[in-house]
Amino acid sequence: MANREFQLLEPDNMAAMSTPFRQQLLAALTEPDSAINLARRFDMSRQRIGYHMRELEKSGCIELAGERQRRGLTERLYQVRPLAFVCGPQQGASDIADDDRFSWSALLSLLAGALWDLVRLRRLADSHGQRLATLALGTEITVASPRARRAFAEDLVSAIEAVVSKHHDPESASGRSFRLLVGAFPKLEESSRGESGD
Repeated sequence: MANREFQLLEPDNMAAMSTPFRQQLLAALTEPDSAINLARRFDMSRQRIGYHMRELEKSGCIELAGERQRRGLTERLYQVRPLAFVCGPQQGASDIADDDRFSWSALLSLLAGALWDLVRLRRLADSHGQRLATLALGTEITVASPRARRAFAEDLVSAIEAVVSKHHDPESASGRSFRLLVGAFPKLEESSRGESGD
């Protein structure tokens, strides 16, 4: 079973994912896949794909997700590590398209990018002896059905848009911009933690 602990990529590791092709590989590995299958998808030799995947694995961008037997061979399946999204072309993006609001990968990318920004801001604030202005809010909600969940999401989006519209002042010369993140995902019960090892 692959280790699903989060990893914060340091600048020295980012070079491994700096090329457009490796970013395409990372995008393809949001779900577990093998070098053999990726070679077919990208119409490249397995050796070339394997080289890039080894470099991504060494840097901590991808990890072994499992193995499968196919035609008498054992294929090793790899997938992106969560915080590898931090360095992708969407780094720092705040806007999520309406179609992506219920996307697992969009939420992960947003959270990972925000975490990387927060770490860099913390280091910057410390270097200048300044306080970092932040706000955190966490809560839980239980909804009775998928329909109720959808209604809650729509109400929440409308409320946030109204509050942002009320306080947003893009014309302020002395104003300071902040990123606002809102996300939700199923609560991980203690019984599930024990079974999955996550």
